[in-house]
Amino acid sequence: MQTTNKQTQLNNNIPEWPDGALGVSSAALTSRFHLTLKSGNVKTGPIPVSTSSNTTCPDACPLKSKGCYASAGGPLALHWKAVSENGRGDDWQTFVTRISALPSGQLWRHNQAGDLPGENNQIDTDALAQLVDASAGKRGWTYTHKPVTGDGNEATCNRAAVRQANERGFTVNLSADNLSEADELKNADCGPVVVVLPVGSPLAMSTPAGNKVVVCPAQRPESKATCATCGLCQRQRSVIVGFLAHGPQARAASAIAKN
Repeated sequence: MQTTNKQTQLNNNIPEWPDGALGVSSAALTSRFHLTLKSGNVKTGPIPVSTSSNTTCPDACPLKSKGCYASAGGPLALHWKAVSENGRGDDWQTFVTRISALPSGQLWRHNQAGDLPGENNQIDTDALAQLVDASAGKRGWTYTHKPVTGDGNEATCNRAAVRQANERGFTVNLSADNLSEADELKNADCGPVVVVLPVGSPLAMSTPAGNKVVVCPAQRPESKATCATCGLCQRQRSVIVGFLAHGPQARAASAIAKN
């Protein structure tokens, strides 16, 4: 896929990797990326959703080894394994081309499993720029556990890349594992924040710093909301969206959220 003027502009806006940092070339990516044009997940609703292989997941995520809903069994876990281990899906350039072909205004979710492109904790800024460009005019969103706080090279570049993605219309939510971390991510000021909440948490609350948290509308009692009908996570917003720990590994995720 050739680099467009918009993509070049976005790449230029993202700071270059500092000397000594380990940049990852998007051409060297070995991960697989699968696009489902119409999701059958009742929580998501019938919108396009993607899945990235588990090599994109950062060690910074405490749910990676225990508590991740996407690896807890069932159809999604089987699908994720096929993408991660059996080559299901596309290479990066083909995947980005398929995102470009989505209709204007289309609401779509990147990564029902997986994280932003790049190995481990590091975002591949070139690849993210391509994705943001491909999603221009559409309503795309995702979540990331890649580190964006601190003064190190990795976090600094990740933070700049996430900020640029959000400013250009592709919403990257920063994933917190407890309310205190939600405050830290809020202070990073590079994107909206979501947080895992322990089972039984109230539907509305505040973080230790006083930031407002509301539980995902789809998890509210008697709610019929889906990602397709809600779209809250796709919006640039001040409120933090909370996800109650759920699924077969809810207990493990809930324990992490209580820390």
